[in-house]
This record gives sequence, C-alpha cells and structure tokens, in this order.
Amino acid sequence: MPKLQRLLPVRQTVVAVFAVLNAFALMQVATAAAAERPSSDPPRQFTHTNRLAHSNSPYLLSHAHNPVDWYPWGPEALAKAKKENKPIFLSIGYSTCYWCHVAERTIYSKPEFAKLMNAWFVNIKVDREQRPDLDRIYMLATQIMTGRGGWPNNLFLTPDLKPFFAGSYFPPHDDELGRTGFSTILKTIRQVWTTEPRRLTDVAERVHAALRDYQQQIAGGAQRTVNPDAWLTDAIAALLRRVDKEHGGLVSGGSTKFPQTPILDLLLTDYRIRGNAAALEILTGTLDAMAYGGIYDHLGGGFHRYSIEPSWSIPHFEKMLYDNAQLMRVYAEAFALTKNSLYQFIAIDVAEYLRRQMAATEGGFYTAQDAEVKGKEGASYVWTRSGIVSILGAQAADRFFEAYALTPLPASAIAEGLDQKDPGEAEGVIRIRLPIAQSLKRAKHRDAAMMLAALQPLRKKLLDARNQRVQPLRDDKIIVGLNGLVIEAFTESGRRLDKPEYVSTAARSGDYIWAVAYDAKSEVLKHEIFSGRVQTDGYLDDYALLGRGYLSLYRATGQPVWLERTRKLGDAILTRFARPDGTLLTSTSGRDLLITPLDDGDNAQPSGTSAAVELLLRLAAATGKPEYTDAAEKVVRRLSSHLEKQAIAWSAMVVAVNAHKFDPQIAALGDAAVSSAQRQAPAELRVPGTADHVKVDAILRAEGGYDEIAVTLKIDKGYHVNANPASFPYLIPTRLSFDGIAPISITYPKPILFRPEFARKGIKVYEGNPTLVAKFAKGVKQKMKAVRATVTAQACNDKVCLPPSELPITINTLDKQ
Repeated sequence: MPKLQRLLPVRQTVVAVFAVLNAFALMQVATAAAAERPSSDPPRQFTHTNRLAHSNSPYLLSHAHNPVDWYPWGPEALAKAKKENKPIFLSIGYSTCYWCHVAERTIYSKPEFAKLMNAWFVNIKVDREQRPDLDRIYMLATQIMTGRGGWPNNLFLTPDLKPFFAGSYFPPHDDELGRTGFSTILKTIRQVWTTEPRRLTDVAERVHAALRDYQQQIAGGAQRTVNPDAWLTDAIAALLRRVDKEHGGLVSGGSTKFPQTPILDLLLTDYRIRGNAAALEILTGTLDAMAYGGIYDHLGGGFHRYSIEPSWSIPHFEKMLYDNAQLMRVYAEAFALTKNSLYQFIAIDVAEYLRRQMAATEGGFYTAQDAEVKGKEGASYVWTRSGIVSILGAQAADRFFEAYALTPLPASAIAEGLDQKDPGEAEGVIRIRLPIAQSLKRAKHRDAAMMLAALQPLRKKLLDARNQRVQPLRDDKIIVGLNGLVIEAFTESGRRLDKPEYVSTAARSGDYIWAVAYDAKSEVLKHEIFSGRVQTDGYLDDYALLGRGYLSLYRATGQPVWLERTRKLGDAILTRFARPDGTLLTSTSGRDLLITPLDDGDNAQPSGTSAAVELLLRLAAATGKPEYTDAAEKVVRRLSSHLEKQAIAWSAMVVAVNAHKFDPQIAALGDAAVSSAQRQAPAELRVPGTADHVKVDAILRAEGGYDEIAVTLKIDKGYHVNANPASFPYLIPTRLSFDGIAPISITYPKPILFRPEFARKGIKVYEGNPTLVAKFAKGVKQKMKAVRATVTAQACNDKVCLPPSELPITINTLDKQ
C-alpha cells in the first residue's frame, strides 16, 4: 500500500491559510473521542422538514427534521453550489455512528447553526454505507489533510467538489481546552471564501493533486514475481511483531482493539497450509480473549465493534453485521480445526443472535445495531452488581459471579453519559472472570463451554430483564455485499457445526437477495434494499461477496442454481469492473467523482478486489474455465509490488492466493485436477490432510465359506481416526464403502478410549494398524477382476483434526492372495 505520509505536507498549506486569518488551530479540532457531553434536551416536536425526508436511508432520515437545509448527494445540490458559487459542507456518516448522533443533537438540531449553514453553504449528507465510493474518496482526503480519519467525516469543498478543510466531530463553540468550535469554523471559512477565495481553492487543488498521486501509486508500481508463499511468510512475520502476549490480539498504535477478521483468516490459513504452531497460538489466544471479554455480548450474543482498551473488556457498543458474520464463520472453522468446544458455543451463539435480532422477515439481514440509547452509549448493555442481584437473587448471583465479572466503565465514558450514578453503584460491562482456570475451579466445571452452558438459565433471566429496557436502534438497510458474507458464514458454519438449518437460512437469504436485487434483463446487481426497494448500482464487493456466498451454497448443497448465479456474478465482474491491465474498479459510476476509487488493502472485511480474486479462482476450479484464472492472475500481478512491500495490508488477498492456487492448466481441468495437483504439490504449499498420516492396504481372502476383504489402516504415530460409530455427531466416523458390490457385513475393530481437552470422558478412536473386515458371498474372484473400495477417515492428534480424506483401494482379484 502506498505511503500516505508522503502526501501529508498538504496539511501545512491548509494550516497556513487559516493561520493568516487567526482561525485558531483549526487543524487541531478535537476528534470524536474527546467530544463534549451529549445534550440532555427532552425529545423535540419536529418543526422542520428538509429534502432528506424523501431518502431511503435510516441515517439520512434521522436528519430529515433538522433546521439545516440538508440535501442528499445528487444533481440538485451540486448544481446549486455551482450556480450560487457557495462552498459545500459535506457530512458523511452512518446510522449507528455514536458521534454522528452527538453532532446531530449538539449542532444540526440547533437553529443558530442552521441559520449560518443555510445562508453560507450548500449542506450535503451522505450515508457512507449507501455510497462507499464517496466515503472512500473523502476519507482519503481527510487523512491527507489531517493525518487521521473517522466518522462523522466532515469536509468543506469548493463547488467543483475539491476539499480544502476536514475534521470529525467539532464542538459547537470554542471551549476552555482550546478546541475550535464549529461556529468559529463556519465564520472563518465564510470570511476567507468571500475575501480571499484563492487561498482555499489553492488548498483544494493541492489536495486534489495529492488524491490523484495516491491513486496513481495504487494503480501503478513495477510488477514483481508472484510469490504467495513468501507473501504469507511476510504477513505472518509482521503479525508476530505486534502480538499482545498479555491480552491477546494485536497491539495497535492506541488503546483500541479490533477483531480484524481478515487477519484471523490469515492465521487460520497459515496453520492449515503449513502447520505453523505460532499462527495457531496467536489465533486461539485472540479468539479466547474476545470470547471471554466484554467485546462479546454474553447475554444477547454477538460481538460489539471494538474494545476501547487493550483487555477486550470495555467495548464501543455498536454491533455490525460484517463483524458478526465473519466471526461466526471463523469460530466455526476454528472449532473444526481444534475441537475446542468454546468456539462451537460462540459460533452457535452468534448465529442465533443474527437469526433472532438481525434477520429480515422476508429474507436477508440488516446492517447494524446502534451503540447508544437516548444519548448514552451502552445504556442497554451495562449493569450494576446490585441490579444483577435484584434479578437473580443473592444465591444465584453468587453463582453468576463465580464465572463473570463487571468491568467498570472508565470515567470518560461515564462523563459522556446523560445519567450520573452513585460511585458505589458504578456501572460495568459483563465479561468472563480471569484467569479462566480459577473461574472454572470456582464454578466446578472442566471447560469454559460447560460452564457457559450451565449458566444459560441465569443469562436468559438477565437478558429477559435487559430486553425490558429501551433497545438500540437498528439500521434496517439490507446491503447486498454484507449479506454475501452472511450467506457464506451460515453455509460454512452449518457444514462445520453439523447444523443443516444454517445452510437453509443461507439459501433462503440467497434466494431473496437474487429475487429482489438482481435484474436478469440488464444483468445488474443492486447495492442495497431498504423498505423492500432496491437502490444504487452494486459495487465490486457486492458482486464478489455475494458470489462467494453462492459458491459456498453450491459446495454445500450441490444445487446447480447456485453455481449458475455465481457464474453470472463472476462474468459481470469481468465485464463491468475488470480492465485489461488487471485493474479492478470498485465502482462503475464515474459521475461527480474526483477520482475513480481503487482498493488499497483489506480492512474490517475483505476488499472487493481481494474478494473478487478469491471468487474467480474458486470459479475456475468449479467450472474448469481458464478465463477466470487469467483474470485473477492479472489482478494479482498488478498488485504484486504492493504485496511484496506490505503483504499484511492485503491479508485477504494473501489468503486467497495461498488457499486457491492459480495454475491455468489446473483450472482448465476442474476440481479433479485441482485435487490431483494438490497431492503432487510440495508439502509446504498445500493443505495437510488425513491422507498424509493414514495409509491403507487390503487383501482378499477366503474365510469360513465366505470371501473377505480385510482393509488395514496404517496410522502415523501421534494420530488417530474416529471409530465407527463416532462418539459425537460432528465427528466423522471411519467408513468403508465399495463400488458396484455390496458386502454382507462390515466389521469395524474394537476402539480405544482417547481423552482430548474437548471431551474429558473420552471419545472412541482407532490408532496404529486397525483392520476393517468386509464379508461377501463366495465367488468374488469369479465375478470381478478388480474390487474398488474407499475408506473415509479423519485424522486427529491431541490438538487439531485434519481435513478428512477419501482413501481409494483397488484389489486385483487375479493376483495371488
């Protein structure tokens, strides 16, 4: 990824403009984290209605009754700015953004600010989730000018849309901390624009030039050797330097901790492909810490957006669909890999939260839940100890607190709330008590999942009480790309957790999205659905992420409709977004955009570019069509210099090119060739499987008037395979099957008892050289020249289970036995 710091000298120009006019230290305007306490005004009777009342966005509708004369982004507002030669005040946010709500209460609802804004500026509101292209462009501009970014993202633009000043939340007035108030900013920009406009337009031209320069850096760069293995090595090395050994997760520049699911996927991939124990340790340490922490909603399920401190204890309380979809899948895949029942518990709990709270009745999933209630962040989630005791009773509360703790909110969070509590009744966030070993000992349980299951009645009682409180608002937009993540998550989790109902949930949503958001005549996918209406042409990530979800459904169900829909989306990516040089545009709308935004890495979710590469590679394997591989390879080669310099910034891309090799010859032959090629690839470049640790041999013999085929497994030391029948439904039993001939019976060997961490009572397994015996009627030799059979098995050791393998056997009956 290009160095943004190279473009930051533009800031000095901006500062100089305002310094001349004594505009205080405008570039030091407070960020959202230091904003003043929200207003405690009683609910208002609306006396104003602006153009946002006709919008199809919860965020825009929440500003529809401001006295500010807001416009949505569009021809009317842009033409007005040019005609009247007024600067544009552009405010970009989203409906569950806490500081966007604060700005609405403290500034935009106040007539004194509206009067200045309406007289001097053309005021435009944008929902970043509706227009991610605008959000990306103007967030980059803010980062260029200020060196930081966040939401709300507030900018002042020239009438030709070039930004010259930016910030996040502005306090209403200058304050004792030296922060410049919004009123001062408005008056200063008005003065400069009317008396010395050249000063602002010069800054705008410099910012625009910096935007173009950054875009050229992304698009350009000398191509390097495509080396997925080296990129994976570099990315993991970068992660190892940032591991928080005390609290889990990665150390960031500040105190916040984000889930960063694409990085978790990177760790999963490294362990699957290369067996890197360090990657597994970082992954499990992070998953444990998040599952134990307050970032997880222990009563209602689901993860909050991020933790505001290093121990994962105090969250920023909004819940995002993209976080929970991805984390559900990661926990399910981690369970399949490690058999840690805590991960199974969390994956199911998140799935049920999504089905209960975020699923639309007709199909699809909503976007997010708010962080605040009545101006107070976390109001519906926090507890006092006495409040819990009053609901559970003293004895049950003691049981509850053997496992759980309340982490007090920091003083800053309390000060920002509307209500002040007695210090003796400090509010806190529920989390699991640490160290976990002592909590388990107090609760008298062997593992965390058993402890959590035992406390389910108490958690439900608290949740029932919590649900009587005023609940956070929900953003009821159905965004197509995010629903692609959900469809993929439910499908893959259903497979991993043996939950066929989850695959059904995914299929239902997949059918709804296709019926409503895809136009078969124009072959265009829409970006979002709100109140049953579709709007905005789809972006690259909509096509790519929905395609990934559909391809997962095809893999799980074998139904051709899902592959056919995936092919339509993949073909659309090639015709609508792909360019001959390997560039993937993120948007097909070039109107009123300063630059054509390109992806510069993966963040909270895979970028459209990374998701498209993975989809194309998987499509190549599923269809045998080399054009998909060729297109993916062009994209990867174009980005090769960026991947070589900073692979960690493209973690989802690194996962895609390592998990799905792009060999055109392999792609042309389809799935069977891929499997064959993976078997022949060097061990460090492919996924280890059961076949690496289990071999089979067979003999045909006569025994007591019958023919018998005795199949002997040769299992490597330290590994075992599951007995038949298996001890749990989610474990894959060892099975022997035959082609074209049915045995009278199959006798499986007597198992031994193995006690892993996830099953202290033990599971039944086979070790060493067990023999499976199939009995046939006399005359197999005379009926068949060869007997073909398959052993299906899954090898495990004391830490992980490998992907299952089908081990083929051919017994030549003409050979001397």
